[in-house]
Amino acid sequence: MHDIRNEEDIATLVHAFYAKIEKDERLGPIFNEEANVDWDEHLPKMVSFWSKLLFGTSRYKGRPFRQHLPLPIKQDDFGRWVGLFVETVDEHFEGKRANYAKEMAENIANSFSTRMAMSGKFEKSNEAE
Repeated sequence: MHDIRNEEDIATLVHAFYAKIEKDERLGPIFNEEANVDWDEHLPKMVSFWSKLLFGTSRYKGRPFRQHLPLPIKQDDFGRWVGLFVETVDEHFEGKRANYAKEMAENIANSFSTRMAMSGKFEKSNEAE
């Protein structure tokens, strides 16, 4: 195994990770049914997103948090998302940049979770159950 070295490696990571997301019993329906993700459009955006984080490229432009806010996401879903991401990285890569990608995924999940909690999202979803 080797570290994440280039765009091709990022594409490998992103495609393998989202293949797991699509099939996941909890996260799959959120992406496939609720968000109705067009994977042909979404995957290149995610490659650009991770390229920006890992290599400092400037192709990705966006504000991903706002797109996630209306989805039926529960606080535990972030741990599941990070777990699948870390698992995918560990299956394909090892090294400094791979570790940084895992750290960034955890930071993103924590940030989104905190921002959603501050917006009152989780209290509302817990009352509905």
